[in-house]
Amino acid sequence: MAILFDPDNSAEMPLTRLLHFWFEEVWCKGNLDAVAEVMTSKTLISGAVSALAEPECDYGEVVAALRNLLGPIKVTFSHAMETRDWVSVRLLVDTSDPKDGNSFQMTGQLMARVEDGKIAEMHSNMDYFKMFEQLGQLPHEAMAICMTGERLR
Repeated sequence: MAILFDPDNSAEMPLTRLLHFWFEEVWCKGNLDAVAEVMTSKTLISGAVSALAEPECDYGEVVAALRNLLGPIKVTFSHAMETRDWVSVRLLVDTSDPKDGNSFQMTGQLMARVEDGKIAEMHSNMDYFKMFEQLGQLPHEAMAICMTGERLR
């Protein structure tokens, strides 16, 4: 069992602490002003929502759109590794469907390169299949259905 990241005891992991701040402020609290504290307009973003989060776009709009689909969000890190300028975390997201209050958990991974105290590159992979299944936007077991070659209808 992994030991969860404790932000109060993170002096040895300053880049992990930056990602914890990012998730806590931006994703959990919805503090969209914190986006500019952690990212620049030139931050390279890749992942499932990267097409929505090009540098010219306001990343806060992407955050707001996803947060609007979910109930309260709690993010914890189950794993964290960092080097001089790179940090990688595995995260657990506890949230709920705001329509019915049913809670669920999804996982993800994020790697980031930090330059001058801000995220210069961010590469993420979240289990959006699970999220959209739990929200009723995809049928349950959508991944398994797709892997059989069937189409979702």
